[in-house]
Amino acid sequence: CSVRTDGSHPSTAEMAEEEELVDQRDELEEKCKPQCVKQMLAYQACAERVEKDTTGEAHCTGQYFDYLACLDKCVAPKLFDKLK
Repeated sequence: CSVRTDGSHPSTAEMAEEEELVDQRDELEEKCKPQCVKQMLAYQACAERVEKDTTGEAHCTGQYFDYLACLDKCVAPKLFDKLK
């Protein structure tokens, strides 16, 4: 607990402002990544194919969205439980 120069203690609100806020989603995503390996591998394989594509028309949007959807499906229930 920090003490001001006048010897008084900061309020709870002031202390909360001093604390660095941590995004719970980042931590939960890391824990969920093992459940989404299949989607990540599909995205990586697609990215390798796109690098070799000479037409410039290939993309991996679908595979990337599949990966993000997997993470979201895993993270969302846990995240909202922490917010309650």
